[in-house]
Amino acid sequence: MFWSLHAGTSTIDTLLSSEEGFTLEQLLDEDDLLQECKSQNTKLLDYLTESATAARLIDYVIEMPAEDDSEARRFKYPYVASEVLSCDVNSIHEVLLADSSRLVEKLLSILQQSPPLPPVLIGYAAKVLIALYKCSPESFAASFSALWEGAAAADNGSQLALPRLTERLMAHLGSDAVLQMLTVLCVGEPVMAEPGMAQQLQPPAAAWIPHEVLVPALFEQLAAPNPEAAQNASALLTTLLEASPALPACFCEPELEARERCETLLKMCLGAAGHPNGGGGGLNLPALDVLVRLLVRCREIGASSPSCADHLLRGVAESVDAFFVAIATPAQLPERISRFLPEKGARTMPRPQAVTRCKLLALFEEALRREEPETLIALCQLGFFHVVLDLLLLPHHCNALHMRTAALIDVVLSDRSAESADSAATREQVLHSLLVEAQLPQRLMECATASSEMAVRPSGHAYVMVLLRALLEAAAREQSISSALEAVEGWDEFVGPSGLLASWENVQSKPLGGKMPQRASDEDSDGDEYDGSRELERALQLQAQLRAQQENSSSGEDSGSDGEGPYLEHFAQLLSQRNFVNDMGAELDEVLQDGSGGGASAQWDASFDDDEFDTEPLPAQPLGAGGGTASFADFGASAPAAPAADFAASDFAAFDD
Repeated sequence: MFWSLHAGTSTIDTLLSSEEGFTLEQLLDEDDLLQECKSQNTKLLDYLTESATAARLIDYVIEMPAEDDSEARRFKYPYVASEVLSCDVNSIHEVLLADSSRLVEKLLSILQQSPPLPPVLIGYAAKVLIALYKCSPESFAASFSALWEGAAAADNGSQLALPRLTERLMAHLGSDAVLQMLTVLCVGEPVMAEPGMAQQLQPPAAAWIPHEVLVPALFEQLAAPNPEAAQNASALLTTLLEASPALPACFCEPELEARERCETLLKMCLGAAGHPNGGGGGLNLPALDVLVRLLVRCREIGASSPSCADHLLRGVAESVDAFFVAIATPAQLPERISRFLPEKGARTMPRPQAVTRCKLLALFEEALRREEPETLIALCQLGFFHVVLDLLLLPHHCNALHMRTAALIDVVLSDRSAESADSAATREQVLHSLLVEAQLPQRLMECATASSEMAVRPSGHAYVMVLLRALLEAAAREQSISSALEAVEGWDEFVGPSGLLASWENVQSKPLGGKMPQRASDEDSDGDEYDGSRELERALQLQAQLRAQQENSSSGEDSGSDGEGPYLEHFAQLLSQRNFVNDMGAELDEVLQDGSGGGASAQWDASFDDDEFDTEPLPAQPLGAGGGTASFADFGASAPAAPAADFAASDFAAFDD
């Protein structure tokens, strides 16, 4: 290291060589302990990789300090110990994963504590496990496979047996640290991406907890009484579904068990009044998230893969009225909030409903995409599209709800050219319900007309105009939509060349002000050369206009534009050859030494060697005959080109005196 070469022996080496001995706490107090570990200090690593020392470090990570402990024991030692165990040092990881040391079992013994776990300590333990996995995924997986096989063969109730370990992990699933640990070790760690780009998961070489064991355990946690555990189970399941190339086997086969699991999921979604994870109408929102994600993955995978979508959609059709009523039902206050409020205050408090409504609209959107006849006919009979238009057009400021309702309507209006006869009949009924019964064109036109007259337009105005354009394009594809629009009064004027839709699109098509972006995509570098040709062209045009104005000025004023012209042109040429991002002096020197601009500089070229100067005093020269004004020619130099208009008559009066 740099500092070891210039600062002499480190304090760690001095402490390790002390004749009086040292303690682990003295090492943990040293500020350069981590740096010495990373620099492979042999003497230090020999001490830290002893089984007894590593076990004491783990004790600091998993044991809650007492209230009367020192501040260093309560705060510093657990943190430094976790950092030492997480160092990217192979010798430390090898001793932790060694079968004889049983240090991993000691580290995981924190899961034997009663929930909730101390957030800081479980965070430190999760960090150490993730570091062990990242150092050597193969060794990590092989070590745990051997431990599980040994525990299963011994049948001695070991805490590291796979069923027992999974049970303890699910007991503490409400901890965010446990959720992060399971996500990294079983699903994959998100790969860093630039802003605006979707993150992708990097799947692990082998899942720490096999998916055939993990998925059923997470599925059961969706109905857990702990809201945090249910929410984390839903988050992990949806992440796993998104990252897996196929559906988990428990949702596909065997057929009977898969159907029962789908029915159980629907029952979880509907929940009951007062359910701790409930939304509107007692819905279980974490379970509803999993239901929507399952339907999306079934659609994305397609018919080539075994799917549970038929069972799920059949169950949704049977309970469509309950899902529909939940859109308008106020959400239940969570127990962690309502227990602090009086009974009367809990009933009168406003309930946010946007989250529940967005999830339900996503569910109905999947039913529309799958063209499930039973569900679609039931939605039409319930007046579903009236409610959707109310959510889109009535005043509110939830942009997510605007986006979800607009996406649902766009799905109905999208192209359905390759349809069967049954699907076509169902689609005609859906279009009639949307266009005629719910009066989509009239309501959109009314909202757009009213919004255009407002000084501040509503937040959903852009969605309304985009849907009007989608409606116009759909009419060009389908005769049924075109026939419905022909019966709408004022539609032709609204979408005509002088209508409100055309004027809005003209405004939106105008180019934005300012400079055009130089990056074609997020992959391009910010260090690309700046293209200043357009700015230079504008500067030359302004210069030509200024010169024309000076030439057209009064004849009594002597404008100096003729003298400034060559200079400005030379300066513009210099600017055109400059790189304003990576400015380099060498390029400027070459431009300045170019012969194209050497005329003026040659007149003023001078040498300052002492031998070339005449040190004798110059004889007095008479002033010119022009009334006391000296000429540059009298001194053997040519006058610079400067506009005479810059000098006023009063400036010459001093010479006349």
